[in-house]
Formats: sequence, C-alpha cells, structure tokens
Amino acid sequence: MTSLYLCYQSLLEPLTQTQVVAYLEGLAKNGYGIVLLTFEPRRLTKAETAEWRSRLKALGIDWHWLRYHKRPTVPATLFDVLAGIVYGSWLIWEYGIRLVHARAHVPGLMAYALKFLTRVRFLFDVRGFMAEEYVDAGVWPAGGLLFRATKRAERVLVRNADGVIVLTEKAKSIFLDWYGQELRGKPFEVIPCC
Repeated sequence: MTSLYLCYQSLLEPLTQTQVVAYLEGLAKNGYGIVLLTFEPRRLTKAETAEWRSRLKALGIDWHWLRYHKRPTVPATLFDVLAGIVYGSWLIWEYGIRLVHARAHVPGLMAYALKFLTRVRFLFDVRGFMAEEYVDAGVWPAGGLLFRATKRAERVLVRNADGVIVLTEKAKSIFLDWYGQELRGKPFEVIPCC
C-alpha cells in the first residue's frame, strides 16, 4: 500500500529529518510506498530539490513540496490547506494512494477533505494539543475564536479519521475523555516519538 504523509513543516527542519523522515524510512523498509508532502518557507532551488529528492528516494520516499505561507496567519494557512488539497488530489491519482497520514491538525484538514473527495483512508497523527499549546505559548487567548475553531475542527477530524495516533498514554486518556464517542470502533494507538 502507498500512503501520502502530509507534514506542514519544512523538510529542512531538524525535527522533520529526525522524526518524520526516520519514521517514514522505517515504513519504506517494511515495504510500504511512501509519498511525503512538506511545506517549505522559501522557494527551494532546482539543485536543492533534486538533491533532497535523490536522498529521500534512496530511503524509499518520494518527496514533493509546496510553499508555506505565514502572513496573514489565517488566510495564509487556509491558502496552504487549499493548495495541499489540490496537490494532494493529484498525488493520490498519480501514485494510486489509498491512505493519507496527516501529521497534526493543519494537515488533518487537508486529509479530511481528501478523504471526502477521493475516498482514501485518513490517519490522524495528533502530535499535540494544538489549541492548548497556542494558548500556553501566549499566541491565542484561552477560549478565543481561534481556540474554539481549532477545538471544533479537532473533534471533526477525530470523528472522521479512520485511525488516530497520539504520543503518550496520558494523551490517549485525555482524548478518550474528550472524544470517546468519536473514537469508538476505530484504531487508536500510542506511538511515542524519540
């Protein structure tokens, strides 16, 4: 089976290389077809793109990228989500993809739309409590519009995912408290990161 892994981060970030690429390399070694889509904050040169494609291809990963847009925050993110849906649709058709693995909430929105449009399966890899993390960092006010919208979207993503992954047993317990009904009858696993 070939899967599309949606990562709303740059391939050039150390976190992407140490966690995402290493994880996907392991899946590729076990016979899974892997297509990775990242979002890059700057336009990569043809040479950079060719070098990274070659390096990842040697690991069994077909890599594609789109530009990441930062400002204004909400419209830029919505633009990236739409771009991810359009390009993701093409990748699904081109590679015969049957599963979209979304790393966190923004890619989750892309995967949810792709599931609806193309009938692929959707694996929601939560990674963290996005709304709560933005509040803790002082980026959003607790209970504000973006917080509430993110929590609403989170519930929709959990409900519509074909499987859900969290990082810790504590996160699993919290999600079962919050979304027990939405998680009923679907795979729900803990896969800790390194």
